[in-house]
Amino acid sequence: MTNVIIFGHGATADDIRSRLSDLRAVGLLQNFLWIDYAHPTSGAVVRSFTEEGTARLSTLDEALRSFSGDVLLATIDPMDAEQPQDVDKLTEWVSAVDQRLIQASNLRVRLLLSALPRESVDIAPLQGWSNLVLSPEEGGTPASSRIRPIKRTADGFELAQFAAPAVASIFGLWRGMPEPAVLEPETHRVIETGDRQRFRLVRAFHRTIDANDIEDKVKKAVFDPAQRLPQPQVNNISRAVHYANPEQLTEQCAQMFINQEIAPLVSAPTAYEELQSHKVSGWAALKDNLRLYWSTVVGKPQDWVEGQRGAMNKNAATFLQKMLYGEDSSVEVVLAGHSGKGSGATSVEELRQASEHTMRVAREQHFSLGQEPQLSRTWEAYHDYALGLVDGSWRESIDTKGLRNNQGNMYIVQYGGQSVQDVSASFQGFHPLMTSTLGYTHESQATVAPFDPVGAERFAADIEYTSQQTRNEAVSRKKHEFASWRAKNSTTFAWKVGQGLWEKLGHAQQKYRDAHAKARELQELANNFQARDFNAENKALTRKLRTMWIVLFVALALMTYMVAGRYNPDLPLGEYLQWFDWPWYVVGIILAVVLFLVCSWAVFTKAQREIFDYVQRRKLLNRNQEIAAQNLATSSAEISRISNAYNQFLSWSALLGRAIYAPFGRKETSSDRLRTPQAGLPENARIAQAVLNRDDAVRMTDEIRSYIFQTEWAHRSLKSLLDDMNNTFERNRTGHSAVALNEMWGMAGLGSSTALDNLSRNLDHAYMQDRDLKQQEWQKVITDPRMTRSLQRYLSRVTFREEGGSRVQSTSEFLAGMNQEKGALQAFSPNALTSAGGAEGYTEIDGSRTRIVEVDSQTALTSQLSRSVTVVQYGKITDFKYLIPDASSSAQFFAQPSDLSLDELDDTNHMDFKSPVQENNEGSAARPFFGQPATPDLSDLDETF
Repeated sequence: MTNVIIFGHGATADDIRSRLSDLRAVGLLQNFLWIDYAHPTSGAVVRSFTEEGTARLSTLDEALRSFSGDVLLATIDPMDAEQPQDVDKLTEWVSAVDQRLIQASNLRVRLLLSALPRESVDIAPLQGWSNLVLSPEEGGTPASSRIRPIKRTADGFELAQFAAPAVASIFGLWRGMPEPAVLEPETHRVIETGDRQRFRLVRAFHRTIDANDIEDKVKKAVFDPAQRLPQPQVNNISRAVHYANPEQLTEQCAQMFINQEIAPLVSAPTAYEELQSHKVSGWAALKDNLRLYWSTVVGKPQDWVEGQRGAMNKNAATFLQKMLYGEDSSVEVVLAGHSGKGSGATSVEELRQASEHTMRVAREQHFSLGQEPQLSRTWEAYHDYALGLVDGSWRESIDTKGLRNNQGNMYIVQYGGQSVQDVSASFQGFHPLMTSTLGYTHESQATVAPFDPVGAERFAADIEYTSQQTRNEAVSRKKHEFASWRAKNSTTFAWKVGQGLWEKLGHAQQKYRDAHAKARELQELANNFQARDFNAENKALTRKLRTMWIVLFVALALMTYMVAGRYNPDLPLGEYLQWFDWPWYVVGIILAVVLFLVCSWAVFTKAQREIFDYVQRRKLLNRNQEIAAQNLATSSAEISRISNAYNQFLSWSALLGRAIYAPFGRKETSSDRLRTPQAGLPENARIAQAVLNRDDAVRMTDEIRSYIFQTEWAHRSLKSLLDDMNNTFERNRTGHSAVALNEMWGMAGLGSSTALDNLSRNLDHAYMQDRDLKQQEWQKVITDPRMTRSLQRYLSRVTFREEGGSRVQSTSEFLAGMNQEKGALQAFSPNALTSAGGAEGYTEIDGSRTRIVEVDSQTALTSQLSRSVTVVQYGKITDFKYLIPDASSSAQFFAQPSDLSLDELDDTNHMDFKSPVQENNEGSAARPFFGQPATPDLSDLDETF
């Protein structure tokens, strides 16, 4: 980059400076420095410009502080005999610059401004300066067949108006020009002009096509998140296409995701058990019953002995316990294994404690279950669904059969927000009355994210309650606005996924309530079970059965005595027993034994049946209590898991929504806006505005969007967002640690202070406000040669101002003649030099030195659709003697039109030829003006910089 410093003094130089400043103010020129060398070098007289184009005055040191690279020193010499160039003061300023920029290559060019009629002016030689003389001719392009001579006026207005654009062209000041046209492209040195007594003629032409307004509108449409989504190529055989009913598509995808990833988070409760009937063999059951009956009732002789001995030991131990220590003593008397205190039975309190223990174990089991380790697969799938709905790229593991049309193209939603809305679309529902009615302390409490159905449900209840407490219209309006906002966002994929999570959480809560109610029911049932001492009952049964045995033995003894009395009358009462003979005796024994067996077996079976039924029901109750505790544990774990999953859902939705809504950043930028002057420029420099009709603008926008939003653009957008946030926060040392996308799948969400939570809550952090990748993407588009050719087809027409008013022309016509081939056939005006100089051929153009500088989207200093072409033509090296006319040639120019050459006659206004005095008056009074205040005239802008 070559920095340009221009030195000038005098009325004409000031007028040129003013016009250059005006062109810089409207954005047509790059920055440069202007120094009026008549001032002392220590003063704040150096004119420079801010980024906005506003002129400012500063000292030389302040102005040079930002300089880097080479410096081109240029001086303007109006060749005014009344104000000749002060070489000494100019040299003083140049020395001051050289002292401050000792490492720069300070190139030096003097531009002399020639006008007609030429005057005899002393041209002071400048050692080390290249001399150029601006030819006093105005033509539209190098190929123009008609030129207008530039005449000298008393105020220098016409010369300054003509010279200012030429200065900008020669010294490379036009916006986007990479270097001055006065430099050789190979060596970057000033074009050779000979020694200090020699010079080259020079003339310059410039055309600018301003497309900035079009570019801003197209760029805004390309990156506008409210635009319909692009339809990128998915693979070699298919592309993404908009689905006619996006709500149906989001519903289908939400159900697929919920069924595959969310439904398994809630399991069915374990079924409670019931008493089951068992089939057993009747004879086997009778055999087992009789065996138990015999062992219980009859037993073995040693069992009887041991039983009696045990009873005696028990009684003895009890006696000793009571007599020696008492029943409540800490000393327990044991005799032959029998305690003197007694064993007692399982109490109701012990059963309750056992039940509480089971519940405690269940709760401990619940906490040990926790949430599923990360649910990483779930959120990776959510990421795939959300982005696949936008760019049509799906993971192979996802069944996309129902998401394709008949041609195999992938369906996508029509707008990005139909997948996941950005947090910028959150509902701001705070109203001051909520502070008193609901206790809100911060506005964020009334902010609902566009993918948070749970938050929406809560806020709906809050706003409803608030509206019932007041008749404030603002609250009612807020209520209706929220209802509309909720209805709009409830159709998105993210909202439906959140709704599915909320429903699953409701199922888990219902499962917990059912398990809790069942546990209470079982506990009450357990409390109603009467404590039973099975040992005591067994002993009582044994005593009863053995009593029946004693009765049997007594009956048998009595019958034996009776039969003995029948055959021995001498026995007491024998005489009364003569009827009871031995047949009756046999029958009696049989009846007694049978009756005993039947009765004792019935008593035993009844008792055992009651005990068995009690035991079975007790076992069933205990088992169902365990199931209830397990259901409580499982449902509690599921509630915790789904609650944590919902927080993860909120965090992921925030990130995905931003990646879809603003893939290249939210910051709004625009191209440098140019204001096209409506007048004040010569034909040598024309500024046109590109014209683009509505249909072409739509086609151009679609073409650019197809180029930018290619396969998996949404997936790349998320990765780019995370990378930028990681780098920005790490660079600014905010305490956030960098994290990769694949490391975030299993992280906890909102409120957990994990990397996922931190990133999702800092999308609008102050450090992220300047994130803007749109210009980079835009530059890729318009610097691609294929895209450049395509886009320029849309910019085929321009409009510009000329004396007759506004004119519309094709771009090719507007730029016609701005090429070296046609220009090389032309020559400078013969009036540029004396007749002797013309005769020597010094008015011919040196085609090898012609510079054509094109500025478009391919140049290094610009990345915009605006274009410009600058053509600077140089003559042959000649001597200053051919620039200074004699008296006769001066008189000849103004004497008679008939004395002019044929070329000069072509440039003469035969209908209205005026004297030089008339020209001066007319030139000073009829200055151009702007037709509209918003479009400045170069001569009307601020002259007081």
